[in-house]
Amino acid sequence: MGEWFERFFHQLTTEQPLPHHFGRNINAQINPGEQQLFTQALEAFREGRIIEGYEHYLRSLENFSGRDSNNNIIVEVNEDVLHFELCQGCAIVHGRVTDKIFEAYAVITTDALTDVAVKRHLLERNDVLTYVRYYTHNGKVLLKLYLDNTTMTPQKIFYPLRELALNADYEKEYLRYHYKQPSLTEVEHLEPIDDEELRIKYATMQEWISNCQRDIKELPANDNNTTVSFSALTLLFQIDYLLLPQKDMAQEIIEKVTSFFQEDERLVEQKNDELLNFIAKLQKLDLESFSNHFYKARYTFTPMERATIEELNQFVSASLEKVSWFKQQRYSYVVSTIYRYMALYMLYNFGVHPSYRALLHLLVEINSSHFFEALGYEPLYDEREHTFRKSTIVSRITDAIEPYQNEFTHLKSFGKELNYTTLEEFSHSFYLHLKNLDYSER
Repeated sequence: MGEWFERFFHQLTTEQPLPHHFGRNINAQINPGEQQLFTQALEAFREGRIIEGYEHYLRSLENFSGRDSNNNIIVEVNEDVLHFELCQGCAIVHGRVTDKIFEAYAVITTDALTDVAVKRHLLERNDVLTYVRYYTHNGKVLLKLYLDNTTMTPQKIFYPLRELALNADYEKEYLRYHYKQPSLTEVEHLEPIDDEELRIKYATMQEWISNCQRDIKELPANDNNTTVSFSALTLLFQIDYLLLPQKDMAQEIIEKVTSFFQEDERLVEQKNDELLNFIAKLQKLDLESFSNHFYKARYTFTPMERATIEELNQFVSASLEKVSWFKQQRYSYVVSTIYRYMALYMLYNFGVHPSYRALLHLLVEINSSHFFEALGYEPLYDEREHTFRKSTIVSRITDAIEPYQNEFTHLKSFGKELNYTTLEEFSHSFYLHLKNLDYSER
């Protein structure tokens, strides 16, 4: 099922939005009038009311935190022209619509026009993009989209606009990092993060790094390469998902993770050394340097491609087989690490159904209760007493499942059936229930 369909036809979840943003998906509620706006857009396009159709469609992309709009998209109609601005991370998409055409662009950079390497990179990118192209105009590099409105529908808008927004967001940070551009262009929509939150994130990252390094040192000297890999990757996935760095730190995490999973001549030991050297680099950051890698941004589109439930189940099954092997070898430390790795890996690599994402986030939250408590959340697991906030967990699982049971009649809540004996037993039973989730329709 395509993302555009989900945005328009899934029911609005009853969960309240999280006060903090986690991960690189949309962390907000969809427009409560989205289904009606989609229907109105479809009817307007069919009847040739092009600008009205675009207005309904674009307003359906607005998302909310509680009752407050996130202002991720602003639409203005003046006589026969519609103008809009759409936020996607560090990028702003500017658009103009008439009865005849739809055109939109994002400013990527203003400082790269004399750099031959940047020009070559952008020409190569033009060859792989489907709907949008890079242009130079008035001293700026723009990513542009042009559509003919002759036979327009909401579905035909979605994928081109999504390609423009996602690539603009990614490319701005990519060029700045890899080609040493001095600063980002058009950043007025970005907001600073509260100093106290930054201090909590910094202290937490340092604690995570110290724990990871300590655990690796305590591993047996023989045959521990896989264990080191799980430990280092879990740490980086955790930093990326829970702390949500931007700028150079985000680019370097992408670079290190992508490099690790590349199939090449390097040995696992070499790949592990690269991960651990980067982690040591993060450890040396002071609070001020750390804080420079963070900002608040608004998002309209989810960057990850949708994974099928079969793909997710295959990953969970393969990972649980690894858990079983390590249990037999009595590597208790790596078992708990793999349980954390599984949820974080899926959140990093896969686009998933909103209910599945809420469940994965819940598992991450339970395994990181100390961090969430520092941010002001109710802790779901007491790390000292090794006890769970069972009633809250059961309620959170129900909240993730119930809004979608009319659509997926076999989707069942499972909070009361989990094993709350230990954190490991809980995680294992949680993944088994994820495997049994039934997303078949009626």
